[in-house]
Amino acid sequence: MRTSALLAAALLASSTAVATAAPPKVAAFDFELYDTSTEGDLNGPRADEAQRIAEVTEQIRAFLKAQKLDVVDTAPAKAQVDAQVLRTCGDCPAEIAKSLGADYSLMGYVQKVSNLILNINVEIRDVKTGEVVRKGSVDIRGNNHESWRHGASYLMRNQIFKTPLAPAAG
Repeated sequence: MRTSALLAAALLASSTAVATAAPPKVAAFDFELYDTSTEGDLNGPRADEAQRIAEVTEQIRAFLKAQKLDVVDTAPAKAQVDAQVLRTCGDCPAEIAKSLGADYSLMGYVQKVSNLILNINVEIRDVKTGEVVRKGSVDIRGNNHESWRHGASYLMRNQIFKTPLAPAAG
């Protein structure tokens, strides 16, 4: 009788702990434009592409919030982020995210192959291990707001968050 009461108490305690576990914290960095087209400009993205980069960044952050994840402000690490190219620096997004108190880093970029062919890429890393836990890419056709918005939505729903992100290990 005493054993079953202890087991019941343990199960209740563990279910309460799961129910009250804090949502994972994700540092979602600003997206980058990787222009491999012949239209590239050494001064950075065109104004319309810079606007789309900002929009897709905010779209992804809003998606994370809708998934009940805690999106960490990345502004305090802006100088550190701006000093490198996140898509090529290995696990540095996870290292920066860890310094911000996040459990995961999200790094994304849009590769522009031409004005017609682009792809949106997202990678999520566990900050404790630096390992990639989610990764996906989607090709889009057309360098316009609608194709970017639709492509980012499809990528997040059907690849990156096909299953929920696990709570952070405590």
